[in-house]
Amino acid sequence: MNLRTILTTIVVLIVALVGTVWLGRGNSDLESTKPARPAGDPSADLPKIAEKGPYPKAVVEQPLYNFGEMAVGQSLSHKFILKNEGEVPLEVKKGSTTCKCTLSEMNDNSVAPGKSIEIELTWTPKSPQEHFGQTATIFTNDPKNQEFKLQIEGTANSLIAFSGDMRGSAHWALPTMSNSDPVSYSGSIHTKFMDEFKITEIESDSTGLKTSFKPLTPEELKEVDAKSGYSIDVTADPAKFPLGGFTKRLTVKTDIPNDLKPAKPEAEHKHPEGHDHKHEPQPGNRTFVIQVSGNHTGPIRIVPTFGVHWNPQSMVLILGDFSAKEGKEVMLSMFVEGIDQPLEILNQEISPDFLKFELKKDDSFQSKTKQRYVLKFAVPAGLPAVSFGRNNLAKVKLQTNHPNAKEIEFRVQFVSL
Repeated sequence: MNLRTILTTIVVLIVALVGTVWLGRGNSDLESTKPARPAGDPSADLPKIAEKGPYPKAVVEQPLYNFGEMAVGQSLSHKFILKNEGEVPLEVKKGSTTCKCTLSEMNDNSVAPGKSIEIELTWTPKSPQEHFGQTATIFTNDPKNQEFKLQIEGTANSLIAFSGDMRGSAHWALPTMSNSDPVSYSGSIHTKFMDEFKITEIESDSTGLKTSFKPLTPEELKEVDAKSGYSIDVTADPAKFPLGGFTKRLTVKTDIPNDLKPAKPEAEHKHPEGHDHKHEPQPGNRTFVIQVSGNHTGPIRIVPTFGVHWNPQSMVLILGDFSAKEGKEVMLSMFVEGIDQPLEILNQEISPDFLKFELKKDDSFQSKTKQRYVLKFAVPAGLPAVSFGRNNLAKVKLQTNHPNAKEIEFRVQFVSL
């Protein structure tokens, strides 16, 4: 092969290589085609903005509305007015919402120039809230207002309030029952959201509790900042309660419906699927529970020895934490009045059964009106580790011959490790 042929071959190879590189570079520099919107992309259904005017103009004078204070379970609505102040029809589409949002009737989701539509937002709070805020997003073909939000806000409080309210529930404490005389407590149930309601019945889970009720006077309503309400008197009969602390339930039945409808009936509307929908109320009326606690000391007084933790209100003995291998034993003094003969245990129930209990009369104690007894509680040594906390206290329940202390119940809290 001569020199000219070699040089020609080299030039051809160089030209081919440069061409290949240029073609590859050219393909990479070509403007990439925008991928088509996948099926179901929400933006594909949004109102289209015209390339040039004239344009519509979406105007909402007050996009934020404050309900103020409302009741939990109460449904309130507000209608926003959306007006088209432009020169061509305004297309409207509802976007995401955190509450119920309803658009008034429109022809093809279009608002003619100079016309307006109503957008109704409804909210039903499910729990008390110091401040709530809910929004609805609206899309349009107004280039200056393609997306805007409507907002409702306010405060949600319990529909019904009680005296002695504790974290949204009523807890009423009776005076201590120290003798055979009944004790009473007077509380109230009221609301600032309803002009009137009725108590139809009050049920108790104890025959020892009796109740009566009457409407609050205008002065009493003003005092609790309420529109309507009742005072409720609770009376406890010591003869029907064992000694010690107790908690009972009062169930207040009312004529307040479970479903609180808005002030104006809500019109039927269409679901996005096109199905007719009508709000169905929940059947029945509301009931409220009041926890009533008390302490029946009766003719008996317990005095713990040094280092023993005793709660006279709840009749709970706290043994604390101790070694299961060693066990634990404590003593208490019990002073009894109102009986001439010695106190006798007619029957006893102890749970768990390994807990030991003993009552012994102190014959050396001299008094014309009282008797002294020594109480011994013991958890035997060598038992497996066990825990009896606040929710599963150990119990010693006694039936006695005392006319005013026929039942005595001790509860014991401890952890053996």
